[in-house]
Amino acid sequence: MVRTRGQTKKADDPDVETATVVDNKPKPKPRAKPKSKATKDDHAVPEESETNSNVKHFTVPYNDKTIPCERRGEGNAPALIWTHGAGGGLTAPATSQFTDGFSEHSPIVSFQGSMNLPSRTKMFHTVMEHQDFDLALGGRSMGARAATIAAVEQDRKTKALVLVSFPLVGGKKGESREQILLDLPDSIEVLFISGDRDSMCDLEQLREVIERMKAKCWLVTVKGADHGMSWSPAGTVAKMRQKTGAIAAEWLQKRGLDERYYQLSWARDGSAGEMVSTGWVVSLPDTSEITNGDEPQAVQGADVAEDDEPPPAKKRKRGKT
Repeated sequence: MVRTRGQTKKADDPDVETATVVDNKPKPKPRAKPKSKATKDDHAVPEESETNSNVKHFTVPYNDKTIPCERRGEGNAPALIWTHGAGGGLTAPATSQFTDGFSEHSPIVSFQGSMNLPSRTKMFHTVMEHQDFDLALGGRSMGARAATIAAVEQDRKTKALVLVSFPLVGGKKGESREQILLDLPDSIEVLFISGDRDSMCDLEQLREVIERMKAKCWLVTVKGADHGMSWSPAGTVAKMRQKTGAIAAEWLQKRGLDERYYQLSWARDGSAGEMVSTGWVVSLPDTSEITNGDEPQAVQGADVAEDDEPPPAKKRKRGKT
């Protein structure tokens, strides 16, 4: 069978006409374009569609593009606007499991952001403009940094921040990121959720920074958890992350001024065990007493894609000339 040059176009491409081929094979049907992809027409009115009983996907306009967003939970005004870490996304387990736990108690809107910190901060402002919300911002890792900066920059006063795995140190030289926390005004209340084996946030250093902050602070410590909020046994990680989301939602609804510390841990019983918590207490043991050999170990290499720094760009292999 002989074809001309014009007959080499793919028959399954819906945007081009199919070339006539002299044979008896049936022509493949054009593939339907996914309905979920945003187009330029989406900029006028944010499109919203429900994919299951708890998650609604929609977009908001941002410059000449759109910001993918998710809404979880019942209610009109979200209690929290939330974003993921660098290199991760809305579907990253550390992000989605937190929002699942949060949405069991309060509505939450999360958005997919740029891996550039200034751009992510601007996206916070854009999403806030399109949402009637309760003035609470948050995120994990780099997303927590962007939420903190946005809270200071915005005209409307943020009431609260929910900061998970805040990267107190980072960059090539391991510089401190404490200044943006110290710049927060005393009108903002802050909830930190951090693993005691987070390599980017030493717990003793974080508590020292909290003592110097003008903003009122609360701290949830997850014993044995790393920066990606993972621990061992791995089969309990999702439940633990969901629990941290639930704690954050309940904290936004009601928080005491005296009880500012909360600790989650895994109590071993032979090969089994259970997740236990102290509830909100006035103080926790010193950091030297927080970790011992019976507590869960951080999972090596877990959630490396959600570290504070974006993953290095892959080098493209040059084709033969």
